[in-house]
Amino acid sequence: MPLRKFLAIVAVLTLVASCKKKEVETDNLFKFRDYISYTSSGLVSVVDPIQINLANDVEGWEMGQEITDKIVSISPHSEGKLTVANKHTLIFTPDEPLEPATEYTFSVKLNKIYDNIPKGFEDYTFQFKTITPNFSIVTNNLQSYSKNWQYLESILRSADVINLEDAKKLVEATQDGKNLSIVFNENNTRSKVFEFRIDSINRKIEDSEILVKWNGKAIKADNSGENKVVIPGINNFTIIDVDVIQSPEQYLSINFSDPLKKQQNFDGLVTIQNVKNPKYVVDGNVLKVYPDSKLVGNILVDVFQGISNDEGFKLKKPFSESIAFEELKPQVRLISNGTILPNSQELKFNFEAVNLSAVDVRIIKIFEDNILQFLQDNNLNSNNEYNIKKVGRRIAKQTIQLQTAAENTGKWKAYSIDLSHYFKADAGAMYRVELSFNKNYSLYDCSANTSVTNAEDDEYDDYYYEEDYYYEGDYNETFTEDEELKEEEYWDNLTYRYRNYTYNWRERDNPCHEAYYNENRIVSQNLLGSNLGVIAKKSTNNSYYFAVTDILTTNPEANASVKIYNFQQQEIASLFTDKDGLVTIDAEKHASFAIVTKGANKTYVKLADGNSLSLSKFDVSGNKLQRGLKGYIYGERSVWRPGDTLHLTFMLNDVANKLPKGHPVKLEITDPNGKLVYKNITADNLNNFYTFTVPTSTEDKTGNYNAKVSVGGATFHKGLKIETVKPNRLKIKVDFENDILTSNEPLNGTLDVKWLHGAAGKNLKAEVKAKFSTSYSGFKNYTNYVFNDPTREFNTEEINVFEGNVNAEGLASINKKLEVGKNAPGMLNVQFLVRAFENGGDFSMDAFTKQYAPYESFVGLKSPKGNAYGSFFTDENQTFDVVVVDKDGKPIKRNNLEVKVYKIEWRWWWNSSYDNLSSYVSSTYHRPYLDTKVNTDANGKGSFSIKIPDNERGRYLIRVVDPKSGHATGRTAYFYKNWWQKAPSNDKEAAKMLVFSADKEQYNVGETAKITFNSGNEGRALVSIENGTEVLDYRWVKTQQGETVVDIPITNIMAPNVFVNISLLQPHAISANDLPIRLYGVIPIMVEDPNTKLEPQLKMPDVLKPEQEFKVSVSEKNNKSMTYTIAMVEEGLLDLTRFKTPNAWDEFYKRQALGVKTWDIFDDVIGAYSGSIDQVFAIGGDGSALAGKNKKANRFKPVVTYLGPFTLKAGENNTHSIKLPNYIGSVRTMVIAGDNTKEAYGSTDKTVQVKKPLMVLASLPRKLSPGEKVTLPVTVFAMENKVKNVNISLKLSDGISIVGTQTQNLSFAKPDEQMAYFELDVSKAKGINTVEVIATGNGEKSTYKVELDVVNPNPITSKAIDKTLEAKATGTLDFSTFGVAGTNSATVEFSTLPPMDFTRRLQYLIQYPHGCLEQTTSAVFPQLFLSDIFDLTYDKKQNIQSNIENGIKKLAHFQQPNGGMSYWMGENTANDWSTSYAGHFMLEAEKKGFVLPLTFKNNWLSYQKQAARDWRPSYRTYNSDLAQAYRLYTLALAGEPDLASMNRLREFSEISNEAKWRLAAAYALAGQKEASESISQRANINFQPPRYNYYTYGSIDRNRAMALETMVLTKNPKQRELAQYIAKELSGNRWMSTQTTAYSLLAMAKMVEANGGKALNISYTNNGKTETINTKSAIAQRELKVIDGANSLSFTNNIDNVVYVRVLNSGKLPLGEEIAEQRGLNVSVQYKDLKGNIIDVSKLQQGQDFVATVSVSNLKNENVNDVALTQIFPSGWEIVNTRFTDFGDTTTSQARYTDIRDDRVNFYFDLGKKGKQGTKTFNVMLNASYLGTYYLPGIQSEAMYDNEYLVRTKGQWVTVEN
Repeated sequence: MPLRKFLAIVAVLTLVASCKKKEVETDNLFKFRDYISYTSSGLVSVVDPIQINLANDVEGWEMGQEITDKIVSISPHSEGKLTVANKHTLIFTPDEPLEPATEYTFSVKLNKIYDNIPKGFEDYTFQFKTITPNFSIVTNNLQSYSKNWQYLESILRSADVINLEDAKKLVEATQDGKNLSIVFNENNTRSKVFEFRIDSINRKIEDSEILVKWNGKAIKADNSGENKVVIPGINNFTIIDVDVIQSPEQYLSINFSDPLKKQQNFDGLVTIQNVKNPKYVVDGNVLKVYPDSKLVGNILVDVFQGISNDEGFKLKKPFSESIAFEELKPQVRLISNGTILPNSQELKFNFEAVNLSAVDVRIIKIFEDNILQFLQDNNLNSNNEYNIKKVGRRIAKQTIQLQTAAENTGKWKAYSIDLSHYFKADAGAMYRVELSFNKNYSLYDCSANTSVTNAEDDEYDDYYYEEDYYYEGDYNETFTEDEELKEEEYWDNLTYRYRNYTYNWRERDNPCHEAYYNENRIVSQNLLGSNLGVIAKKSTNNSYYFAVTDILTTNPEANASVKIYNFQQQEIASLFTDKDGLVTIDAEKHASFAIVTKGANKTYVKLADGNSLSLSKFDVSGNKLQRGLKGYIYGERSVWRPGDTLHLTFMLNDVANKLPKGHPVKLEITDPNGKLVYKNITADNLNNFYTFTVPTSTEDKTGNYNAKVSVGGATFHKGLKIETVKPNRLKIKVDFENDILTSNEPLNGTLDVKWLHGAAGKNLKAEVKAKFSTSYSGFKNYTNYVFNDPTREFNTEEINVFEGNVNAEGLASINKKLEVGKNAPGMLNVQFLVRAFENGGDFSMDAFTKQYAPYESFVGLKSPKGNAYGSFFTDENQTFDVVVVDKDGKPIKRNNLEVKVYKIEWRWWWNSSYDNLSSYVSSTYHRPYLDTKVNTDANGKGSFSIKIPDNERGRYLIRVVDPKSGHATGRTAYFYKNWWQKAPSNDKEAAKMLVFSADKEQYNVGETAKITFNSGNEGRALVSIENGTEVLDYRWVKTQQGETVVDIPITNIMAPNVFVNISLLQPHAISANDLPIRLYGVIPIMVEDPNTKLEPQLKMPDVLKPEQEFKVSVSEKNNKSMTYTIAMVEEGLLDLTRFKTPNAWDEFYKRQALGVKTWDIFDDVIGAYSGSIDQVFAIGGDGSALAGKNKKANRFKPVVTYLGPFTLKAGENNTHSIKLPNYIGSVRTMVIAGDNTKEAYGSTDKTVQVKKPLMVLASLPRKLSPGEKVTLPVTVFAMENKVKNVNISLKLSDGISIVGTQTQNLSFAKPDEQMAYFELDVSKAKGINTVEVIATGNGEKSTYKVELDVVNPNPITSKAIDKTLEAKATGTLDFSTFGVAGTNSATVEFSTLPPMDFTRRLQYLIQYPHGCLEQTTSAVFPQLFLSDIFDLTYDKKQNIQSNIENGIKKLAHFQQPNGGMSYWMGENTANDWSTSYAGHFMLEAEKKGFVLPLTFKNNWLSYQKQAARDWRPSYRTYNSDLAQAYRLYTLALAGEPDLASMNRLREFSEISNEAKWRLAAAYALAGQKEASESISQRANINFQPPRYNYYTYGSIDRNRAMALETMVLTKNPKQRELAQYIAKELSGNRWMSTQTTAYSLLAMAKMVEANGGKALNISYTNNGKTETINTKSAIAQRELKVIDGANSLSFTNNIDNVVYVRVLNSGKLPLGEEIAEQRGLNVSVQYKDLKGNIIDVSKLQQGQDFVATVSVSNLKNENVNDVALTQIFPSGWEIVNTRFTDFGDTTTSQARYTDIRDDRVNFYFDLGKKGKQGTKTFNVMLNASYLGTYYLPGIQSEAMYDNEYLVRTKGQWVTVEN
């Protein structure tokens, strides 16, 4: 015995010995058969989920539900998800693939699934083994790129699924010691088979070799080895390899060293012994020789020297060898698929077999009364053995002899079994026929086919063969030897399986080994004898329509019984068909099955949605009707500012499904994160008009909101935009002469700018920008043509189209030439953004979209109809049409279009987006399969044909290029064999399509539609007229030879559209026309009814004055009655989004989607057709958002009036009066009308100018800062000749003053507009200020008033002064104010406790500018406890009260729909720590009597409970145990402790000290005093700085404070010592994060409250005013009245105790005096113009656009999280925000969250360590809008939880000038 083998055996023995010790007892499945029906067993793939089928359904389990209870355990441990597959099946999906070659033990706790489990049955344990890793590498053909370069095609096969990354590590190849590139086909990232090529092999002058090595280390497989492959020299034209390929067709493959010359006659040059006429095919370097008959055994092959390579050289030397032609392996296959066997007196079963002498036939009867049970989980043709065992039993078994060895030809032969010999068929039962075979039946010649195992001949091959692994004895303790009895036990559910198989992965394809004969070789078919054909339809209101025919003849079957059943198999209804075989059942309940019976025939229909006929090939799209209800939501405009009121109206049409009177309607509005912010339920309506007035607050975040109306089970949606917009004051119109823009002639457009009130915008500056993106719209008369190139990708580009001034009439022409889209796939959309600038600097904007043609002509491709969509037949000519058109869709004659066809990798259609098609066109890896040219005729049309041979079937890219214009088009297509041949087509939908048409697309009521379809004279068609809810009419039509025409009269119930659905049936016996026995199709027909249109009319003045009250009169043109609402809105708001007046008609008569589902049984009829394909659905969606801010001036009050609803009686007029505010501009009045009973709708509007003879407008920035100087531009309009001299004066609030002349005079010679400018100085102002401009002259007066905020953006700076006051002593303190006058304040704090500087620390929290979840909570949390320990004045208490209420309100905005809370408003992932922290605050607040927002607590609790259950100890994330402990603490605080999770955490071996303290508190709250104390004793107070703090935003001090909170709760004596330490830290000067500060304050507050302090009695005198404080509290706080300059404070302690006094003196530093700081971060800002040049912003031209680019870099070698960057911009600059328009976004950032406000942008993000990842860049687009001198504050960026990172730059003064 060789030593190596001996060692192997010793190793195995040792292994066995060492494993014996801990053998696991597995349970017997048969003992447990009342509970378990099946589990995974035997050998399992590492990626397969583990399945447990229970014997009985479990109450409350829903499909797809995740089970978080610990009801299963797996060893070795593997994390995973346990989900419910159906009521009795669990699936455990491991998170990571299981370990290979490992025996797993799995335990199921039955007592947690079922109640009352008997003793001994609580747990069920089973085992399985994962497949041992193993793989093989096979190198195939050597092919040439060129004379010098070649590649070797190879394949890697693995025993189990592995991933692509690992597969790549298994193999390497070298040539001359240099690594060769190995290119894998990357289609599958996980697979058992990978194709790859060894690439770029250099062909030397002499023969050389490459070395291929493999090593299984990456997948833990023990095989490794190497193989040399010879590469013939450049001049050595020789044969490298000869191979026999057996399937699908036998041929000889000869691999030459060079590509062969294609056109040469190989006859006589290649001979195969005994073969007369072989066929030859050349494929590059490979010659394929097809013999004319099947070859077996060793046969002589000769190749002679006459063969030439593509350069004409002949073969160096002849080849003559004896080659082994291997046989087909023994197997069986079905000839037809399907289940229903018509004409079943002859129960014939057909199949084909090859190389077999016999097969075993088993017949299993599925009993008639079990069929519905079977259909609950399966379709009729299901193969699921476990489910079949429940409903059926074997009734016959027979071995059938097929042929003797002598008769065997080695080719497929067809056989037929007459089943009636084996059993008598019961009507209504189903029979399953199984064919199996074993090694004894094989006629495969193992002696002639020795080479069949894998090609690795190592001497110790068997060393790493997996030992044969038997399933036997794993489960069944049945020792029955007799096969028959053993199988009987299986059907009695006593044993688990009756067949024994041998598993050996290496030998699985070797027919000479037992492992080949496994369960995958069994074929089976279910048969049901019936002649009844059934078509079933279901409407949305649960009416069912049946049509029953005889499958054999298509004749209708009268008096057939139709019964429908629910899912639990209970009968719902039963009726008989009429003389036409039709019946309608108004069930009103949902049916799952139907059984149709007549005589001895029974047919079953499973009415599951997934089984209905697929309509994906038909045009059935449209609006889905919900429960027969239609609804329309409209608003008075489409964008609102935070703080505006939304007027929403909902119109309901319930004609199809009348709702009861007083039925409620619910409106819910959700913010950009999907959180509910408003809810209202009302039954108030006027004729189904419901109005909602929705308030918003200035705090509200900006972005896209969604309104949802729910009524009667239906929901309707509308998007709402909330943004910090400013209304336009200018009316902008752009007209282009051409509808479609092109690059070959300049744009021919006019720009017209007027003031909204009508005056021309004379000489104003304007600009037009354009942004391009791909359009997919195609051309009008070529609907079936594709005009886009799938291989080109176009990225959007932006250009300036116009910059300049309009003339005195407000006009300008736009004539720029567009040169964009060199790489466009086809037509482009161009989005325009137009801005017009007032002389005062303010701008108005307009955005819209046009089409742009980047090419002068476009080529389109139309695919052949035949079996349209998707796939085409191989071996047939497929004709594709091409057309060339110009941009307007007119045809062009064009020669030499290039057509190229490439073969591409297979991909399912739903992820075709991942195909990188461009690589096919550009790279050399892919050679075109076909390359040809096409010309088009005078009509622009041409065509070309493709014929793909069947052995090349698959997916192709077809691409057509117009070389003149450069445009290209293309598509990918599948080519398959024709479906009525044996190979199954993979496009059954197309095969079954009936193509038919109507004589027009649109009809009016009263016309007749003619429907035409091709047909033979033997068939019959069911023609059904269907709409969005039900079947309106259905009837049989006998077909005519050639074509059949059906007339359909159009009635008013068919509006707005119906679908004609035709099922064309053919007699079963007909085979003349090769069509399936049922074709079906659907077409839409549009129907218009003029009675459904209302024409409201509106009379009002043609021009209005500011503050005028005016009348609006409403009537209907044709004197119809109607209900309506009126809205009057300023045009400046409507123009921002180009708002269209709403019209409900467009919505209610929108085309409806088909609402009827159709099922039939014809696909299950045997002989109907073969092949099937699954349906796959793709889903998608996204969401994003941002946020708002504090109390501020209401600067932009919208001009909006909303009235109604009102009723108008037939023939009458209504009048309404409306009053305008002091507004000049233009308003639109809109009337939206409806009449629900007649289902008629309409709308109208009128736009009028609002003006008077003298008007004044002024422009100011959105806010100002003290110390800035601003120029106030005033525009004065004199509109009539009488206005000659105008005097302008200003009325200003305190703090704003005029520099220079106080009033100005203008004189007008004729009506005109003029400007006046005032200089304003705002150095003294703060808070909300007003500026009013008053113009008077010639008896006219006009005013314009602006409210605005004046803010100093600098933070408040504080200085502390301390003094200790002994018993009965007196003391004084002097301090001076600093900073900007008016920003000063001071507080004094008297305390009997050591000072902890509550006031200063709290101030820091409240002023902290960033509003993430953690900081928002930190700002309010300590305030909850202030009044418990502080002696506070009444107004201070009120103040705190409202702070807390606002905090609670704001926190609710962070909650996600799942109850968790996100770190930033607008993110959609919950933040672990902050969710607990914010919830903790909310619970404490609730205890103090504050009211929490609706649903907040319940959602939060359910999130916390789920998270607590899901938590697992992690040895990787530090602090995750503290986060879990905190979570459990909050649950205990809420009175819902999760003791199971608490116990689990307590047992965690590496639980941290911090987590122990918090867990002790949780136990104490849960009333588990002993557990709490025992943990406290294990914890200590020597806290260590934790390593990774950012997970919990913590620090060592925060953790101390948390421990103190626990000690206060558990009355732990160590609390004093800890409290002193924390007080010292608080009063020190060290920086603390918001989290640490807040936690320290609240823990100290709880401590003081619990233990009480000493009382205070003190008098103090402040600047001469004396007060006394006498209180039981330990701390008192008072505001001091300060005067500018020096202040003095004296005080007296009236009792015997020590009092600590601290004065906190605060103020804001003036602009420009802030202090620059830098640590850990670097920030740089550059300002660039739009061309990318750097500019100096200290002086900018008014109206200039530019971009601020900020880069923030990390200077340290560690990551930093939660970085905030704040950029505040000068008052005179505007942030350009266009994201609510057609134009899209202008800010770009790499931030987690971006918050755009009126005057600043905040970005929040994380940074990687120093280096490339450690820098992020942010861009903001700005405009220098307002003249003046402004302060540009420095940029501030900081890590919010880590004081090591802060950078603050100096600001600078900037000016904006003319």
